[in-house]
Amino acid sequence: MSACWDLQGMTPAQKAVLVSLADQANDSGVCWPGIKTIERRTCLSERAVQEALRWLQTTGAVYRDYQPNKTTVYTVTPQNFDPAKAPSKRERNRGADGAPPADSAPPRKWRTGCR
Repeated sequence: MSACWDLQGMTPAQKAVLVSLADQANDSGVCWPGIKTIERRTCLSERAVQEALRWLQTTGAVYRDYQPNKTTVYTVTPQNFDPAKAPSKRERNRGADGAPPADSAPPRKWRTGCR
């Protein structure tokens, strides 16, 4: 966990998720907390936790082994952290599925169900 504190170039949410994972990890850096556990420990929303995990994976600070219908295993790898691998700010502002941000929605009068 001590190796994670010195890492720079991330948001407070990303650092909180990384430190939470490191705190739960065994001596090999492996842990398997659920998203809800990370949410509770960091006081972040589910989406914020998922975005932070995605960013940490992209930069190499965390390796995620996801297997459907099984526990997701995380390996904390601060030695592999490279902030240069982080997506550009423009890419980060897009939704998880690549959708444009909400502020690019059509004018209110065009949307259905709005008053």
